[in-house]
Amino acid sequence: MGDLSPEEEKKVLESSPKGTMTLLIIFAIATILGWLYMYFGMFLTHGPVN
Repeated sequence: MGDLSPEEEKKVLESSPKGTMTLLIIFAIATILGWLYMYFGMFLTHGPVN
């Protein structure tokens, strides 16, 4: 960050971490989809417990 002007450095430090939030959203969606597959695709297809 030595090549940045003080204004640019302040702008970077005050901005939100967009890449981190994107990764969190991707992992959350993957987890939800995996859970839905396990519940509806594997658990409910076997029917009630005998």
